[in-house]
Amino acid sequence: MMHPIRKLAVPLVMISALPFLDPVALGKTIYSVQFDYKKATPSSVYFTGKSREEIDRLCRTGEHASTADIAACSQRNFERISAQLNSTVKSLEAEFRKDDVDLRADNNPVALPYFEKGQSAWVEYRDNQCYAETYSLGEASMRYMTFWDCMARITKERISDLKSAEY
Repeated sequence: MMHPIRKLAVPLVMISALPFLDPVALGKTIYSVQFDYKKATPSSVYFTGKSREEIDRLCRTGEHASTADIAACSQRNFERISAQLNSTVKSLEAEFRKDDVDLRADNNPVALPYFEKGQSAWVEYRDNQCYAETYSLGEASMRYMTFWDCMARITKERISDLKSAEY
């Protein structure tokens, strides 16, 4: 006579051999793993098939929006603000490059390398700050909204700082 435990042991061994039923994997969700925003699919892909007016209305009002919709709207907002930052930075780099010619001619230190280092350090600060705010939520469905909103907020502040500085 076979003991009941042995009858149960065989199916459990067979189930644990199936990778898609791995108990550790079953506990993971898109909100419980690290992510790299630089590898994120652009929000335009999420909104494929929708008109600009539909997207604007959805993102402005949030009416009938799912969590994924709101996260995509937050990402879209960051993408727009990030494009503004890139434009501002390129303009300042051009000014530094031009002014550095005169500085170099007078044997003075040049500014552009320091601006570039500062911008790079700022990007690292922003990214780390937003990952910290996001991961502090734990496994939450608003994780991506929080992340993209943080990125947009800090990037707006950077644009304002750059525009107000006297270079």
